[in-house]
Amino acid sequence: MGIVKMLSFLVILTVTLHACLSELDMVHRSEPCSETNSRNAYDSFLYHHLNKDIPTNPHDLIEWQKFITKIKTWDRPIQSFFPISEARLVKAGNLCISKKPLKFFTVYIKSKNQVTNVNFQEQYAILGCDIIERTCRPDHFEPNTNDATPDNNKPDCSKAMANASFIPFEELFEI
Repeated sequence: MGIVKMLSFLVILTVTLHACLSELDMVHRSEPCSETNSRNAYDSFLYHHLNKDIPTNPHDLIEWQKFITKIKTWDRPIQSFFPISEARLVKAGNLCISKKPLKFFTVYIKSKNQVTNVNFQEQYAILGCDIIERTCRPDHFEPNTNDATPDNNKPDCSKAMANASFIPFEELFEI
């Protein structure tokens, strides 16, 4: 009798964990440009990664501290920002990698109100994008910690955009 109860518990636990993990996976789908219910995801992406007020000097930590204070993201210990000059190169496609390296800032925060370091780097960017208001738009920036490069066997941002609209950065930032 004890074994049957234990097996029943394990089956229920396994099904519950699978259901929970499936729900978590739905936040950032693996398919490029999937439908999403998150209407604020695109605005959040712009605010957190392609903000028009991003400082341009990686050595001016005071300006970066002012910027982080302005956007109220001190709770995020590592943050990445694309300079506006790279806006046209950020294309949509969910968890796809850019065709060429993009330039961006990585800001390191030690504690509240203290930027410890800012690196300006050039690396392949991994973006997550979903269909938001009938347009494929970025909603997630994935860290490229393993220095991944484009793989012809996996979707890249340009292929994901073949039948989708490009992001209207010109309208948003008056480029």
